[in-house]
Amino acid sequence: MKEISGPKPPAQPSPESLIESAAREVGFSLVGMTRVSPSPRSSPVFERWVREGKHGGMGFLPGGAGKRKNPGLLLEGAKSVVCVAVNYYSRAKEEWNRGAAADDRGCVAIYAHGRDYHDVLTEMLKELEQRLKTLFPGLKTRAVVDTEPISERDFALQAGIAWLGKNTCVISPVYGSWIFLGELITDLALEPGTPLQSLCGTCTKCIGSCPTGALEEYLLDANKCIAYLTIEKRGEIHGEFHEAIDGNLFGCDECQRVCPYNKAPHESLVFGGGDRNAITGMRIGDLLDISDDDFEKLARGTAMERCKAEGIRRNARIAAANRPSSRR
Repeated sequence: MKEISGPKPPAQPSPESLIESAAREVGFSLVGMTRVSPSPRSSPVFERWVREGKHGGMGFLPGGAGKRKNPGLLLEGAKSVVCVAVNYYSRAKEEWNRGAAADDRGCVAIYAHGRDYHDVLTEMLKELEQRLKTLFPGLKTRAVVDTEPISERDFALQAGIAWLGKNTCVISPVYGSWIFLGELITDLALEPGTPLQSLCGTCTKCIGSCPTGALEEYLLDANKCIAYLTIEKRGEIHGEFHEAIDGNLFGCDECQRVCPYNKAPHESLVFGGGDRNAITGMRIGDLLDISDDDFEKLARGTAMERCKAEGIRRNARIAAANRPSSRR
């Protein structure tokens, strides 16, 4: 007699699909997986960039070579990296910057208007960790948000969530380059994603738009970059860059603004809206002599803490010289 078989049990979801679902439930815009080993090309390219002095005065960057070459040092038994990204674009913040000159305000890069992304992504990664440890008992993880010497961009490229743009930003076909990256290093063996093909083609709009000529194809000279000059650089900024800095108080979005993949951006569900720290609304003239205490109080919990009070005063002096109406 022929045996009658019952219905087949439903296929069990893969670890990768469970992780992707959990990451999206937490609020991440993109998620992909890759092996813990960085691209063999990553370290030599970075080392040459540092050797040529393109990193400017960021002396902390050359450190941690061991972890950069072997991120597994951050977690015993590490096998994979879960790469996540959050879209941070906000139309309200971009329009706020467009109206800055008319209101005698300086421009602040979109990413720095609200809460510090390090804090936001760390909270989100901690929630993802808890979800994954429920799904995979005994799982070991290590969350990283721009705080360890690993190549976040390289992992994002290998995981297939973005490609490398000619302005050295990673670009998602859905969200453009308005994305923050984070990583969850884990001892779980996961199937790696497929890297995306670059869709930049012959476009060089980002290179041509840079006010200081800091960009070549896939190469940034931080010494000329307005973001570096107004955020990371300590001391005075060489006069040759003052005119190009214009009214930028903190950072610069120009090479992203002109990118074709940023022309129809999605509003961020996490960083969207008009939430802004008080400094973004201050007149340039009022920042010329802002005290250390007042700056620290107003910038606390935002990315703007990075440039310190003396940096914002210096940037305000340059902006005021470029926009005489902003002087008190």
